[in-house]
Amino acid sequence: MYLREKRIKRLKVKNVILIVIALFNLIIAESGMLYLAVRYDFDKFTLTHAKMFPDFVFWSIAGPLMLIYALWSRANIGDAYFYSGYFEGDLDGMITVDELAEVTGRSSRAVGQQLKLFSRVYMKNYVYKDKEGMVELSSKTAMCECRSCGAHIEKKIYFTGECPYCRSSDLRAKVLTEGRFYSISNELGNSKKKADYYTASGLMTRKVVFVILLILSLLLILILAAYSLDYISKYNDKEYLRSIILDPEQHMQSYELIHYHIIDTVITNVIIIAGLIPVVINRIGRITCVIMADLCSNVFAGYRIPYVKASALPDQLARTAKKRLGIVRQSIKKGYLRNCTFERHNGTLEVALAKKIVKDQCPSCGASITGVVYKDHICDYCGRKIMDVVVKK
Repeated sequence: MYLREKRIKRLKVKNVILIVIALFNLIIAESGMLYLAVRYDFDKFTLTHAKMFPDFVFWSIAGPLMLIYALWSRANIGDAYFYSGYFEGDLDGMITVDELAEVTGRSSRAVGQQLKLFSRVYMKNYVYKDKEGMVELSSKTAMCECRSCGAHIEKKIYFTGECPYCRSSDLRAKVLTEGRFYSISNELGNSKKKADYYTASGLMTRKVVFVILLILSLLLILILAAYSLDYISKYNDKEYLRSIILDPEQHMQSYELIHYHIIDTVITNVIIIAGLIPVVINRIGRITCVIMADLCSNVFAGYRIPYVKASALPDQLARTAKKRLGIVRQSIKKGYLRNCTFERHNGTLEVALAKKIVKDQCPSCGASITGVVYKDHICDYCGRKIMDVVVKK
């Protein structure tokens, strides 16, 4: 509802293309630079006047810049997924930037700058009010209808629970979503969701693909490393060098040319290995997030309340609650976990599942229930604790 899905898909493809182009040309440029430096004995004048030197310099600068931009874009897309999940879980339609700063671990200023950018590029259906430090969700506006005079009253952040026209507190809660009204029901039945309700489609397929890519990357690193060590061992092997010179298909007529070829090959392999190491780390991180998403979905499906404490999260991948929450946060950002977000209650960060309000009036005094955040609510009028106001969707 809050993501520009088509644009994000195009941006993801663009980022992959940029990363591939940048890495390929960066490997060629760096290996070429090192080869020229070794071949010309690090002579600055000769090196700078080589024919390919300007191209190598260009890609040595352009390659990292392209990588930084692509990775920055990917990080922003992940944050957009996180904000979207938080907006989906909101019940009032008004969110403070300070709330978002708490659950993201960023400063309010950084969150505000992101929301300004995201409204133009990655997200929709919200208005960021800089001066008030508020986010108004245009696709989800909480409202009340007065049973006495029939007036519609928007539930803003400082809503008093009283009709401003006839001063009646006999209100019925409503929510406006995607242009349609639906009344918040007073029934407590909450159907149990299946585990796949909380995960992205094709999660297991992604897991298999990530594992295959990880294995291929590791195999390529081992092959290149073994190949390089074999070449290094032959650098001073006179019998090998002599056999290369005597071989007419090799077209190498001196030991110096063979040495340059060995150095060039080893340098290229080392740079490729250096480029593959971040890929391996990234694959391991994604596999970890996919596994956590799968484990969490089973836990979430079994819960009857819409809030899961950090201590209840699966501990197979991380022993401490902080690390578990960190992996869950990354899983949400990467889009592997859905219909859940983070919320802070009583100073504790918890995972909030998709939820709904099932009570709109205090059973003791009949006052309208407003400003609901947690599953239990204290009536603003009589002070009674009302149980299970918010339940799992």
